[in-house]
Amino acid sequence: MKAIHRTAVATYVASQRHLRGGLSGAKTLTQMADEIGTTKSTVRRWLRRDHWGLWMEYWASAEEIWEVSRQDRERRPEDRAKRPAEGLTRKAMLADLDRALTHLMIGGQVDAMA
Repeated sequence: MKAIHRTAVATYVASQRHLRGGLSGAKTLTQMADEIGTTKSTVRRWLRRDHWGLWMEYWASAEEIWEVSRQDRERRPEDRAKRPAEGLTRKAMLADLDRALTHLMIGGQVDAMA
């Protein structure tokens, strides 16, 4: 049965039947489920799994959109590089750097920082 519903949802979306008349937004999950002949949760599951972009555009909750954007921000390496290392503030890191450079300039060895 799963393959039948998955195919039905894919066909429904591909033929743009998920859009209201005049292509002005999307139908509700309940409307789509009634037209396909399945449950709202089945339509939701296959939309989320196979048509993520459409899901996020038309049916995702504010919490889902916020969570995805938060995850995207965390995955970007340039954002991670801007954040200070765990447990160290910018001021503490600068003080450690200054201390290490001073030791190097006078010819000493730099102790491992904790």
